[in-house]
Amino acid sequence: MKVVAFLAALVPFVFGCEPPSTTTTFVVLENDYPLTSGLVVYRGFWQAVSFQTPILPGASSDPQNTVPASANTAYAVLAPGWDPSKSPTPTAFIVLESREGYGVEVRDTVDIPVSDATFAGDCGSKSFLTQSQADFVTRFVFASIFAGLEYDAATCTTTPSGEAGAR
Repeated sequence: MKVVAFLAALVPFVFGCEPPSTTTTFVVLENDYPLTSGLVVYRGFWQAVSFQTPILPGASSDPQNTVPASANTAYAVLAPGWDPSKSPTPTAFIVLESREGYGVEVRDTVDIPVSDATFAGDCGSKSFLTQSQADFVTRFVFASIFAGLEYDAATCTTTPSGEAGAR
């Protein structure tokens, strides 16, 4: 019986497995916009991780558990001029998509900086998504935020459904 217990204890080492506590992998979303920009990261999404807590300019999210992954596109929704301490929900949004994918190795942390240099879609910086890119983000990635709303990628404006007119 002692031999079986000894062999069972060796299995993780022989096959390269490690206890979960030593294989923790994280992702952090960073709002790299200047403090004076007023651009709050309202929501974010990468791989299978949804960031639900707003991130003020110059701040970062708490590390979120994830799994090792190859490069994946990241998405964010900005709330320009929104003050989370004064209003429960923003009234304006800017939809962003990362310019490149982000990947992470086991036991590592991937930092995803949200800024005009790393994400496309901020009309104010002359960076635009196509309407089909914006539709994917608003209808699939952040569908709950944009339920009943239409987003115009050319102007970065959000209107109630039916008011946006034909595109």
